[in-house]
Amino acid sequence: MKNHKEIEQLTDDWFKIKHGKIGGTLAHGLYVNSDTLFFDLLGQNCEDYVPNEDDYISQAMERGNFLEPMARQYLSKYVGVEFIETGWLQSEENELMGVSPDGITECETMGCEIKALGHKEHYKLLVNREIDKIKYAQIIQNFAVNPKLVKFWFIAYRPEAPKHFIEVFDLDTVLDMGLKIKVEIPQTGVKGQPIASKWETSPDLRTIRDWVKYSMEEADKLLIRINEMKLTLEF
Repeated sequence: MKNHKEIEQLTDDWFKIKHGKIGGTLAHGLYVNSDTLFFDLLGQNCEDYVPNEDDYISQAMERGNFLEPMARQYLSKYVGVEFIETGWLQSEENELMGVSPDGITECETMGCEIKALGHKEHYKLLVNREIDKIKYAQIIQNFAVNPKLVKFWFIAYRPEAPKHFIEVFDLDTVLDMGLKIKVEIPQTGVKGQPIASKWETSPDLRTIRDWVKYSMEEADKLLIRINEMKLTLEF
């Protein structure tokens, strides 16, 4: 992994280095049976980066930028380690894979994702205590890109609320990414004799360690497809 500490997030250099890559925002596409991510990445990898003013003016981004330093300081005190800023972590196993953590320790073994949610989503998270699968994908992406990572903290920080939401993840954390597997259910006849098994679908529950392997395999397939398609599109 290469840590681009010199790049400031949300600058032109940051948008440029993440162009054509699977960062935290696109990571959920690795768990969806669709070609949407493929065509998005193919287009980005076939064309040079062009600055887009719309990338910079999201109101949610502005709120997040304002609250992020406070959240990082709060979490550093809560955990007992210092989370610092960095620009972009680039995987050296697959050129498509990268991520921009909201904080990382100097030793690069711990990181964090900071969300400054609106009141509706924040209180929904406090009550249900369930992070949505798109955010899970961002968490897995950090482990996939950074092989040093041991623990990763997620914080929903809202100073207006009576409390923040904090959860920690490691490689043994089990996550449901919305995929299904078929499970064989043995059946017994009325006379106690085995009969044809029944098959049911069940959530595909895996540890982050296993999801990292899955995501890297999917990214490898995407990279091969993109490179093959780029050759056919050359004039």
